[in-house]
Amino acid sequence: MALGAQWYILFNVIAGASAVPSDLREAMRLMGVSGWLRWKRFILPAIFPAYVTGGITAAGGAWNASIVAEIVDYGKHHLEAAGLGAYIAKASASGDFPEVLIGVVVMSVYVVGLNRLWWRRLYALAEARYSL
Repeated sequence: MALGAQWYILFNVIAGASAVPSDLREAMRLMGVSGWLRWKRFILPAIFPAYVTGGITAAGGAWNASIVAEIVDYGKHHLEAAGLGAYIAKASASGDFPEVLIGVVVMSVYVVGLNRLWWRRLYALAEARYSL
């Protein structure tokens, strides 16, 4: 999951760095800003909104993969982890649609709660303080 999630962040950060206007880069160069000050005052704030976007998509992709991977059948091997994905998969296999609905509702509440409590606040900070 970590290896897959890092690509979301990497490509978003690359896109964010590419979107920085060349005028700003040139102004920093002409003013002689370099080293740690350049990173602290220019590069990191410029890519922070893209990093947050990459973090949101990476977290969603990793969580999606973990939910799906809680039950794995390969040949005669059966591996199962205790979790929401296994609960939904078992309920689906047995045809118990009220339990499937409960699992999906719990998953939705969790995702919406996490988005409202963590990601929305972080994204609002990125927009308010660090957007170009």
